[in-house]
Amino acid sequence: MMVYKLKKALPWLIVTLIFIVLTPAIFTYAEMQRGYKAIGGELFFPLLPLMGWLFCRIAKDVFKECK
Repeated sequence: MMVYKLKKALPWLIVTLIFIVLTPAIFTYAEMQRGYKAIGGELFFPLLPLMGWLFCRIAKDVFKECK
């Protein structure tokens, strides 16, 4: 049962790791665009996969309830 849940979540975990690895590059790019060091919306970049996962899960639940 636990292995099934892990296999189901594995793509989301991989995407989250990729987003976490890319976060320093996003900070650097944002700093170059602004011209000064600050923290803005790029702080939430690693949370995008989580929001996508939640959206898919909610959509699946809604469609299941409609049937």
